[in-house]
Amino acid sequence: MIIQFLLTLIALAGFALVWRRASQGVLSRIESISWSLLWIAGTIIVWQPEVASRLARLVGVGRGVDVITYLVLAFVCILLFQAFLAIDRLERKLTDLVRADALRDLAPKE
Repeated sequence: MIIQFLLTLIALAGFALVWRRASQGVLSRIESISWSLLWIAGTIIVWQPEVASRLARLVGVGRGVDVITYLVLAFVCILLFQAFLAIDRLERKLTDLVRADALRDLAPKE
């Protein structure tokens, strides 16, 4: 029972952080809504674990906790890939900036 309250507090903090970042313009409306739905779904599963069990039976997995673990693992892999792509884009931009700066320094001065 204590874990349910603790996880609910974490979900509320996550929900608040999502909308704080949205108000700062960091997240788009669709991203904010998606993250909010994720936090709400997590809270529902915390308070009604039979929802996860029904989902598990629906997809052919033995236990609710197993289906949640699989979904979280897939979600983390997607987020990790997105982070990799973002870092790669930043590295390419930095390379282009450094290259342009170096070429500008090599240009003949009049």
